[in-house]
Amino acid sequence: MDGAQATDLSELRFRMRTITVGVLTTFVVCAGGLAYLLATPNGPNRAPIAGLFVAAALIGGAVALLAKERIVHSRHRELFFFLWAAGYVAMIAAGVAADGGAKSPFAALFIIPLIAGALSFPLASVLLLGALDILAYASVGLSDEANPGQVPVFAGILAVASLLCAWQARTHDRRRRELSELSRTDPLTGCLNRRGIEDRLEAELNRSQRMGEPLALVILDLDHFKEVNDGEGHAAGDELLRWVVQTTHEPLRAMDSLGRLGGDEFAMVLPGASDAEARGVAERIAKALAERAPVSIGVASFPLHGRSRDELHQHADADLYAAKHGRTPPPASRSEQLSWAAALAQAVDVRMAVEHDHAGMVATYALEIAKRAGCPEWLLAQIPAAAMLHDVGKISVPERILQKRGPLSPEEWEEIRRHPVTGAELVARVDGIAAVVPWIRHSHEHVDGSGYPDGLRGEEIPLLSRILLVADAFDAMTSDRPYRRALSREEAVAELRR
Repeated sequence: MDGAQATDLSELRFRMRTITVGVLTTFVVCAGGLAYLLATPNGPNRAPIAGLFVAAALIGGAVALLAKERIVHSRHRELFFFLWAAGYVAMIAAGVAADGGAKSPFAALFIIPLIAGALSFPLASVLLLGALDILAYASVGLSDEANPGQVPVFAGILAVASLLCAWQARTHDRRRRELSELSRTDPLTGCLNRRGIEDRLEAELNRSQRMGEPLALVILDLDHFKEVNDGEGHAAGDELLRWVVQTTHEPLRAMDSLGRLGGDEFAMVLPGASDAEARGVAERIAKALAERAPVSIGVASFPLHGRSRDELHQHADADLYAAKHGRTPPPASRSEQLSWAAALAQAVDVRMAVEHDHAGMVATYALEIAKRAGCPEWLLAQIPAAAMLHDVGKISVPERILQKRGPLSPEEWEEIRRHPVTGAELVARVDGIAAVVPWIRHSHEHVDGSGYPDGLRGEEIPLLSRILLVADAFDAMTSDRPYRRALSREEAVAELRR
């Protein structure tokens, strides 16, 4: 619950900038290398070496086109950066060997990956890159019998440079951790400051959007803090704020975060907490603080009350204002429910590489089928959210399975067969739409009992689940997927009848 736990968004932004700097450095080095080749046309292997520089520039251009934010948020980002640098080391070694060996001026380029690594790589990556750098140079230099004394000298220089770069990387890591903690910690109370809690909220919101899990934001405001400052002095006010933080921490979990927004206003980020669970936490905190510091509390939850940080703050502020003035906050509207359902559905469509609004089309088809089946209005009102969320459990299925072009293995099928249960469990944690949970769980059951997860047959399957299955199957068959081309509408109808 401190600054060290918050995802360091400034560090991620720095890593994104290093990609840009690395690409620009590549272009400059390649341009300089090509200029040298033009100035020395009689040297050995000019065409192959020029090809290496062009290839390096093309790799840099390809990296520039990649989604930088996705790279730095990936759990494989350090591997990406290391392989990028290692690839350049290999190309430098090939260029040095082609230009005559250890005496080639291109040997100086071995220093550049080390310097780049020292700026942003973790210590382990810098040490490994340094070892690779020395090994690559030695393998080229030892084959050059004309300069036997030069190889150990330059290899020693590379070794010293590697150690210095490793020391610099370690220093950077330590300083970044210290600065991160200082910049995100409130000096008076020791909890997160505004920047720290906002970064934490943004990071947890991104994770909740990817995983389809709920998240709650709780805002707490002391009711009579000004009277304490005016009547007892600022020292008493400061002591009260420290007591509030200490008391508020007690009911929170290790994964929760507490931060001071400013003055007497605090915020809590509760990952995985539904609206009801967050209000339960808020009530316990209010009861614990009532002895010395009565408070007003506002709650907002993702996805029920908003999909962005600003939307959650606005709803929590409105909820707090209503609480402070004794009003009952309004429940989430149907449009709000459909808004977050559409957001989660879009996340699933992206992971499945579906190029059209699959969830929206399923909702359209399902609603029309239900109308023709004579379903009552109250049931029709629930269908859009259920249809949009019918595949939300696929958030837990790896993309390699969702986008696989060939047949699935038995283990991969097991992953797929679990997703309706996962989806139902996720939706069950969201207040206000409990009715759709069984429809989602059984939306992949088949009339003949061959479906999943429970193998229900015929009338055992809820009517709305059967409607969702038909709508989902029809849209899936009539749209392109990574593993096959779309069927015509006639072919899809024939398959449904069969």
